[in-house]
Amino acid sequence: MDVRTRSSSLRAWIALVLGIAGVATVPAAIEVARRSRAVALLDAFYAVPLAFVLGALAVGMARRARENLRWLRLRDDGTGIATAAVIAGALAVCLALVAALSVGFYELVLIYQRRR
Repeated sequence: MDVRTRSSSLRAWIALVLGIAGVATVPAAIEVARRSRAVALLDAFYAVPLAFVLGALAVGMARRARENLRWLRLRDDGTGIATAAVIAGALAVCLALVAALSVGFYELVLIYQRRR
C-alpha cells in the first residue's frame, strides 16, 4: 500500500509541475516574442496548444492522484498538492483558451479592416 501512496503522491507532484509549466508557457512565449526580432507576437500563438495540453494533462493526473489518495485513506499527504495541481492545470487551460480567443478576435478585426 505504501508504494501506491507514494506513486500517487509523485503523480500529484508531477501534475503540479505540469500545471505550473502550462501556466508559464504563454507568458514565456510572449516574452520571447517581445525580446526577439525573429519571432513576432502572433508567432507566440504556437505556444497556446502546448499550454492547453500541459494544463489538461495536469488536471487529469491530479484528479486521478487525488482520487487514489482518498481511496487508499492511509494518509492525507498529497491531496493538497493534487488540489493545487488541479487549480494550476485549470488556470493553464483558461489562459490557453483566452489567448486563442484573443488571437482569433484579432484576426477577425484584421479581416474586417481589409474588407472596408
